[in-house]
Amino acid sequence: MAPYHAGSKKRRREPFNVDTKLVEIYEDLANEKDEIRLKAAQALVSHFTPDKNPTDEQIKKALQRLFRGLCSSRKAARIGFSIALTEILTQVFAGSREASELTIPAIMDVWESQSNSSGSESGQEQRDHHFGRLFGAEAIIKSSILFKSKVPPAEWTRLVDLVFDLAKKKPWIREECGWIIYRCIFDLAAQKAEVKYVEVALERLCSHELARTPEGVSIWLAVKEAFPKSNFPSKVWKHDDPLDVKDRNQLAKVMKESSAADSAEGASGSNPKASGVWSSKLHFAWDAVIRQLAGVSAKESSKSKSSSSRLSFADFWSEVVDNGLFAASSSEERKYWGFLVFIKVLGESPLPLASVVFTKNLVRCLTNQLAVEDRYLHRMATKAVKSIQVRVTKEPEFAAASVNGLMGAAGSVNFDQATKTKTIEKIVVEANSDALKQIVPLFEKLIAKPGTDDEKAAAACRQSLAGLLLSIVRSRASASGEAQDDLQATLEQVLLTLVRFGYFKAQDDSSIQPAVSEQTQELFRNRISSCLNTLIVNHKYATTLPYTVVRKIRDAAKSEEYGKFIIDMDEKLRDSVKTAFKSLKKLSSMEKKDGVSGVEAFKLLYSMTLLQVYNGDADAVSMLDELDFCYTKFLGDKKSKDDEASEASDALVEILLSFASKQSQLFRRISEQVFGAFADKVTEDGLESLVSILEAKESLAGQQEMFEQQDDEEGDEEMMDVDEDDSDVEVIDAEGSGEESQDDDEDEEGDSAESESEAGNDEDLLAFEAKLAEALGTHRADQDLNEESESDADMNDDEMEQVDEQLVKVFRARRDALGQKKDKKDAKENMVNFKNRVLDLLEIYVKKCHSKMLALDLLIPLLRLTRKSTVKQLSNKANAVLREYTKLCKGSALPPVASAEPVWELLKSIHSEATHSGPPAHASACSQASLLVVKVLVAHDKAAISDVVDVYAATRKQQLLSKKCHVQPQFFSDWSNWCVSASKQMKNN
Repeated sequence: MAPYHAGSKKRRREPFNVDTKLVEIYEDLANEKDEIRLKAAQALVSHFTPDKNPTDEQIKKALQRLFRGLCSSRKAARIGFSIALTEILTQVFAGSREASELTIPAIMDVWESQSNSSGSESGQEQRDHHFGRLFGAEAIIKSSILFKSKVPPAEWTRLVDLVFDLAKKKPWIREECGWIIYRCIFDLAAQKAEVKYVEVALERLCSHELARTPEGVSIWLAVKEAFPKSNFPSKVWKHDDPLDVKDRNQLAKVMKESSAADSAEGASGSNPKASGVWSSKLHFAWDAVIRQLAGVSAKESSKSKSSSSRLSFADFWSEVVDNGLFAASSSEERKYWGFLVFIKVLGESPLPLASVVFTKNLVRCLTNQLAVEDRYLHRMATKAVKSIQVRVTKEPEFAAASVNGLMGAAGSVNFDQATKTKTIEKIVVEANSDALKQIVPLFEKLIAKPGTDDEKAAAACRQSLAGLLLSIVRSRASASGEAQDDLQATLEQVLLTLVRFGYFKAQDDSSIQPAVSEQTQELFRNRISSCLNTLIVNHKYATTLPYTVVRKIRDAAKSEEYGKFIIDMDEKLRDSVKTAFKSLKKLSSMEKKDGVSGVEAFKLLYSMTLLQVYNGDADAVSMLDELDFCYTKFLGDKKSKDDEASEASDALVEILLSFASKQSQLFRRISEQVFGAFADKVTEDGLESLVSILEAKESLAGQQEMFEQQDDEEGDEEMMDVDEDDSDVEVIDAEGSGEESQDDDEDEEGDSAESESEAGNDEDLLAFEAKLAEALGTHRADQDLNEESESDADMNDDEMEQVDEQLVKVFRARRDALGQKKDKKDAKENMVNFKNRVLDLLEIYVKKCHSKMLALDLLIPLLRLTRKSTVKQLSNKANAVLREYTKLCKGSALPPVASAEPVWELLKSIHSEATHSGPPAHASACSQASLLVVKVLVAHDKAAISDVVDVYAATRKQQLLSKKCHVQPQFFSDWSNWCVSASKQMKNN
């Protein structure tokens, strides 16, 4: 140890100048915000511009710092440092640096040394160094410093070797290594670089035994696309093309990263180690392969096809994807990749390629995964289905390929039912006319042969297909922007498909297997009605498509092209049908002329009545004869007498009422459309026919009176199990619309009625038990016998037979009692439905004919229905019709009066009606009706105001003196308000 000298001093540390600004720049290069990183990179690069004339030492230190920064574990460091490194390398070596000692090989040494892992670091530090080397290689490639003419070629080989060595030693980073070289190929092509660089890359790829990997396939295909004249290593791929048809098995193994892939490179015959890490992202190699097969480069694609037997996309998909990723033995992870490829093709590839991806294994896997929510790939399958729907929305013609793929040979007819989705339904709704021209014939083929011999399964498939055809009609009926001729042709095709299976039995069993059941045929007929219900809203379709349907039924019945017609028509029926078609033919010719009123309505009515005949409705036959009479009087015979025209009008009203009485939206709309065309021709008797229905009781007795004991024969058609959305049958709630009761009295009445009903049920049950006990000679457990019973004694055979007879009588009586209750309930629902339809017709009448005197006859019936109806919905609807009527009758729209006496009687009847107790709506309606009649009288004769005052005075007097008079205050307050306004108007005039 050296002796201490008192005079000695410590050596002073030399001052070290820290550039704090530069420190901040390097710090900002690792910032997570893009704008801060870019600003820092720009600031750093500005230090090395030619005008700053940086020294070699400054450049070397900066590059060392940047290469070292690439090995940082900070999230954004590699991105920021990589950008700065690329720009500095590009800028520094952009000009001539002959006097500089800082060469490209020296830069490569810095990169290699800074990113080298000695092996003594922790696992995370080693990973950081590997990524640093990768990002450094990417920066060097992007700067293009290795591709300058004076740079030794060995440096490019050195970089490629280091990248491929990293890819081989560390399989988890192999994809990123391959991506860098893959993109470099296209960058070299853009720079028009020499082909030697890509040949070196291919040679080193094979030397590292990476040619038969997804990355190797991508790089190989990139060279074939960008540098087709390159010299490719031999004995790697047939015809030097990974997509050659002879190498499809090898390609399939490579693309699914199979460890069983054979290797032909190298004498050792060893294979590259599998990546070992599964990624949820799709390998970029799929992009490269699909681009080639899709013909991104048309020129190169054509050359490849002419020079080799390259795989078609369909063959590639079948071999590599369907039999590879979606094979039954494939893991869930590979099937996951398969769905990713499927979604990619659907989203990016042209229609011809996207149309062939619905292959057998894929569709089976898609169906199975969709069916159960807790399956591993259910979410991926759901995404796949959504991608189909998105593609169809953007490109409606793709619907045909989708439906064929999911329901055709590779799919299942009941795909929606099996997957518990509405995939097919959503697709067909988006399909355009071109796609539907393929979809509808497919559905027709599937209806004929659903692919199962089980009758129940076949019926379910046919029901599903019928529902899809209905969905097509509903979506196309409201479509816009399509050619109307194509659209109508599509709709006709759907309807005629339903006609074929709804009205005919195939004579050749081989054409339809299994045979269509009667229940399914009824379903098809109901679907026709539902389709027409949607279509007749459009006046163009209302005049053409129903006629097309009945004409096709007639023609097919004659030619037997679809088989035997289900209806056996006698001579009389055939004559009626023949006459009806003659009238339809005349109507079609008249339809082309302008100004012919009611032609379209009659054409619709004829067509729908004929359809009812073909549906086996016995009443429709007589309706045809009545319709022919109406047609002759209205349109055929221009010289018909007034009384005959009136008779025809009355007959037409009866026909429309028969349509309105059916629980079907279709017949409701028909009755409304036709009634609207002929409302102005309705006579007093015709209006009375409508009014009489409103006055009928909402009960079994009312139904029997209205339908003349034929209630059991009408409207009882039952449809097979179908969704309510697919049916045009309307269901009316006979107990009201579910609104709150109007006042406390109504609530009490409802509770009382319910209590009485329950009490009645209890009494019925007690009576039944009493009769049962009497027949058996027993008693209830809670009752004591007053007399001694011999019930314990044994009974002989005769006594047992008597007991049996008594039991039969008791149970028959019980059954009859329950049946009567159901009949009463059904009768009420039928009457409520019928009255609703009549009110719809009357609403049309008041809108078109409110200025006619005849319309005043509706006031009293509407007021009575408002007051008497036990169904609140009917009461409110009647009040709404009356309110609409009074609103329309203003000024010149008031009906002209020929004789005032009936109008005075009407006014007194309204006041008499107002004295009855009823709901609040009734009081308001009476006031409106009274004021309407007052306006009519005053408009006819201003002096009538004096007598009107007397009528109101008499009603006021009755209110004061009679306990039975329940006129509401509103009745007189409305009258007073009218008097004020009328007085001012009279004074002004």
